[in-house]
Amino acid sequence: MEEKENPLAALGLTVEEVQEVDDALRRNPKRRDGRVCLCGHAVARHTEVAGHVVCKPSRMDCPCKVTRPVLDVEDLRPFLRRTEGSGALHALTRGLSELVSNEKKAEWIVELVCDRCKVSGAALSPVPVTQTGHATTYATGFDALLCRDCRENV
Repeated sequence: MEEKENPLAALGLTVEEVQEVDDALRRNPKRRDGRVCLCGHAVARHTEVAGHVVCKPSRMDCPCKVTRPVLDVEDLRPFLRRTEGSGALHALTRGLSELVSNEKKAEWIVELVCDRCKVSGAALSPVPVTQTGHATTYATGFDALLCRDCRENV
């Protein structure tokens, strides 16, 4: 009769036990992962399956091959765009542009150095590259932060 009155009894729990755990979880919520990968999508949207990275930011698929967190942002919603090239055409830049337009915060969590020549202090652009490092105009799954000189030379 008790199981019919209290369905939690069938699970071996009391209402008080569950409420105590629920209260503790509300006081200490898990930290939201606001990191963004160099591909321009939330790190939380990346999954590793049998050693292969799968990036699924929305209904679209991203060919990202390596999860590389570069930003920590206040709002991940702007980072659902597709890469159409480098610089202003890259998903990372497009998402960051909307984030700034919406007056939300972002912080770089990597040292800003060119991936090719290792110079720091130069303006960097996210660039889709081939596995051998040549710049492309489409998402390849490999991305690099390149200074202007290296971007022009690849």
